[in-house]
Amino acid sequence: MSILKKVDVTEVIPSWICVDFLPDSSCCKNEIYLKEGLIIEGLIEMFYDIFKKYKKNIQIYNYSWWDFCLDTWDPRTDQYDYELSRKSEETKWYLQILFDSSIEIGYDALCICNDWNIFLKAILKCLTTHKAPYSPIFFDRSNNFFFYFHHSGSIGIYYLEQNDAVIKILDIAKQKYDLK
Repeated sequence: MSILKKVDVTEVIPSWICVDFLPDSSCCKNEIYLKEGLIIEGLIEMFYDIFKKYKKNIQIYNYSWWDFCLDTWDPRTDQYDYELSRKSEETKWYLQILFDSSIEIGYDALCICNDWNIFLKAILKCLTTHKAPYSPIFFDRSNNFFFYFHHSGSIGIYYLEQNDAVIKILDIAKQKYDLK
């Protein structure tokens, strides 16, 4: 089974989400911080604590799936190279997920995740080692929220309104984490 699966390209990101600059999104925002512990393991645990109920609805957006990691780009020549050779271990792991999932080079639309454990470990390793500068955006269209991971050990959540799902998410965040 592939880790990722492409979503029908007729699906578009909701208009209230500004993917070019998230703070310009037309919605509310909170940041949920780990209180202590290891960042990667802590963020994965936080994901399951907060979003487990909603993960079947979550779609993932990455501006350019293949350009997620910095070492795919040579700034001297402005060329991209997606071969696994001469890449960090983190980038190799991430690119292998794309190869194995049949995500073609240049794909810039939505995916769903078939194996959250592997995918989250791979992207969080890239983020926390600064192999990738930004998190993909994870959003739940039916509950009008989206979130991203931060390399320092937090999840930023944006939401259109405090609906039942968002209230439950924020309640869990208040109980188990540091909600700002």
